[in-house]
Amino acid sequence: MVGRRRTDREQYWRGVLQRQGESGLSVASFCRQESISAPSFYAWSRKLRARDAGAPSLDGKANPGTQLFPVRIEAGTSSAPVRIFLPHGASLDVPGSMDRRALVELLGALREAELC
Repeated sequence: MVGRRRTDREQYWRGVLQRQGESGLSVASFCRQESISAPSFYAWSRKLRARDAGAPSLDGKANPGTQLFPVRIEAGTSSAPVRIFLPHGASLDVPGSMDRRALVELLGALREAELC
């Protein structure tokens, strides 16, 4: 039964992603309209894209088909942020205490927005 629930959840999110794409709305607007959490939307978008492409999961295990993008990171201190320099010259300051998973989600969202 657990496998069935996972399949149902995946089908649900694939439908959500397809409806958003067809809606012409931004992700934020679509999520507000559908009462869906935007972070969940982005997380499922990354998860399904990774499954489809054979990309790495959050456990860091790389698979063929992985798409990477270059960043330069300047480590901060406990009171200073970590600065991440993105490919197109933009930079992003994040708290040094930011959770790894949250940082991965943030970078994924930037990637989806084509800012990376």
